[in-house]
Amino acid sequence: MTLAIVRGDARALPLADLSVDLVVTSPPYWGLRDYRDGDASLAGQIGNEPTPWEYLEALWDCTREWMRVLKPTGSLWLNLGDAYNSTSRQTRVPPVGRTAQVGHTKAGMQGQSYTPDLKVKSLLGLPWRYALGCIDQLGLILRAEVIWGKPNGLPESVTDRVRRSHEHWFHFTLQLRYYSAVDEIREPASDYARRPGVRRETPPGQRRRAMADTVNPLGALPGSVWEVATQPLNVPDHLGVDHYAAFPMEFPRRIIRGWSPPGICTACGEGRRPVVHKATLGQDNSYDRAGGRNTARPKAWLALKAANPDRIVGYACACSEPTAPVRPAVVLDPFGGTGTTALVASVLGRIGISVDRSADYCRIAQWRTTDPGERARAMQVPKPPLPPEGQPSLFEEIA
Repeated sequence: MTLAIVRGDARALPLADLSVDLVVTSPPYWGLRDYRDGDASLAGQIGNEPTPWEYLEALWDCTREWMRVLKPTGSLWLNLGDAYNSTSRQTRVPPVGRTAQVGHTKAGMQGQSYTPDLKVKSLLGLPWRYALGCIDQLGLILRAEVIWGKPNGLPESVTDRVRRSHEHWFHFTLQLRYYSAVDEIREPASDYARRPGVRRETPPGQRRRAMADTVNPLGALPGSVWEVATQPLNVPDHLGVDHYAAFPMEFPRRIIRGWSPPGICTACGEGRRPVVHKATLGQDNSYDRAGGRNTARPKAWLALKAANPDRIVGYACACSEPTAPVRPAVVLDPFGGTGTTALVASVLGRIGISVDRSADYCRIAQWRTTDPGERARAMQVPKPPLPPEGQPSLFEEIA
């Protein structure tokens, strides 16, 4: 089994304690949509609470359940959008030929988009209220906040503020030491001294140190702002449902590769981590700090380093000889929706579990995770952007 589509509640998962290696999810946003099965609204759905405070309490209840099933070495990644305190009511009309079965109706059903506790037109700050509650009430460790920058975000009909083009991702852990393999998701490095808006003066007669001397040869750690375009999802007409809020496959792809093991050793029970081979280049690796350059044939050394980079050569666990078989890691999305996380986990060799209360969503997820075209899309890794024209490469000596 490489995936499972389960109709269930994020607050009461049909999973054993300590059985999940990674949670990647995006709960419904407060007051945004009325999620339905057929013609019926889902009773007690997350996001349709009368107040944002009840919404947050519901999310924390869900999070306690996820902590129950998450292994001590696991991570929880969660995407959450904010909302404005507004008295407006809007209804999205479904496309021609479609019925309002899944996620078509915006606030105005049971849920609200207004609370008298805060000023009208104010952002509610829901992502950070949730995150702080996870720290203060649940004892989780907040390891990172990642900003999802949307280069193709939708326009807004506002005239007195900036257009919002980002959302939040939070990375939580249960303990200080946990599984991570960031070497798997390092990005091509560039010379930070040449980045727009950054100016570094070099004393006359000296040469600035090349980035090959200063960064990990496997690449740079991903930053805390991820520019990822939204990704459309076209559901076949025969399913009779639609979905407007599937998050891009690139998010679970990065997170699954970086924070879930490619295999778990059946002997020691540890997740296998990447082993990096360090290239040895002899004395040509020496560096003259006073002169600000490599002292021994700098151009030849840089060429040698480019031809012999550090690289991942295998995977290791707690065993002295990692020869035992491995079993797949388990990746869970408790608000599975259309099955994005489970789909990507499956093509990356993990067991993907998608849980959702909506039978309509489960039907979409079942189609999507088994459709050859969708699986092929999930395996396509976006190419990294090329450096701007004139920017030096990683191994270029800078005058």
